[in-house]
Amino acid sequence: MSAMSGFEAVPHVRPWCLSLVLIAIAGAAQGVEMQRAPAADATLFGDEPGLANGSGSHLFIGATAAGFSRRALVRFDLSEVPPGSTVRSASLRVVIDRIANGAPADSVASLHRVLASWGEGASGSGGGGNGGGEVAVPGDVTWTQRYHAAAPPRSWSTPGGDFAVESASIPMVSTGAFVWAGTPEMLADIQGWVNDPASNHGWLIHGSEATTRSAKRMVSREGGVNVPLLTLEYDPPVAESGDVPLPAWALGALAASLLGAAVRPRLRKRESETSKP
Repeated sequence: MSAMSGFEAVPHVRPWCLSLVLIAIAGAAQGVEMQRAPAADATLFGDEPGLANGSGSHLFIGATAAGFSRRALVRFDLSEVPPGSTVRSASLRVVIDRIANGAPADSVASLHRVLASWGEGASGSGGGGNGGGEVAVPGDVTWTQRYHAAAPPRSWSTPGGDFAVESASIPMVSTGAFVWAGTPEMLADIQGWVNDPASNHGWLIHGSEATTRSAKRMVSREGGVNVPLLTLEYDPPVAESGDVPLPAWALGALAASLLGAAVRPRLRKRESETSKP
């Protein structure tokens, strides 16, 4: 007796059956996950309104040894999220690669929804640490201007940026990766941006400015690796018919399955004809 004699042959599974399975799986798991690096980021320098760092490799938060404030801005492109989607979860990760000597052990960093648009200019693009900032160029965001050298001027209502109360806050006392997990306020921020894309001005990252030497340097979107990363999961909108659009992977698998179903009979017929004596 052969080793296979105790098993029954499994009948051929037709492609259309696989298609139904794929549709069922897609319908059961509608959450779509996406990750995005910032579409724009920059640093605000509190010691001099004419300083900027729009395209440097790092962002800065906290207070320097001299007590001057640093604040970071990050904005993400959410245009691929279909209108009417429901944001289910979200997180923002940043990587701190340098902290000030003698940094306090109670430093925190908070996210605040920005209330007005701002620009990312070419300052800081020459590389280096950029911790002291560079002379602002047209289009840069600064401590006092949302768009440097704009005519007419486009200023912040309040120097240092116009932003809402904190949406999330985490301790940040060392180098390494830090994550703001999806608080209800963070989810509300993102949901608002999905519902009204024109209101998407991103977040301001606010460090501990009350204590000197709390400054921290994080990798910016121009930093190559370890850039800020937004991860979110959302449910696509349900059509009026009650149908939920299939994810791209399910549509691709369904198309491949149906194509196989159409081609396979022809291949079998051709093989049968060529095998005849």
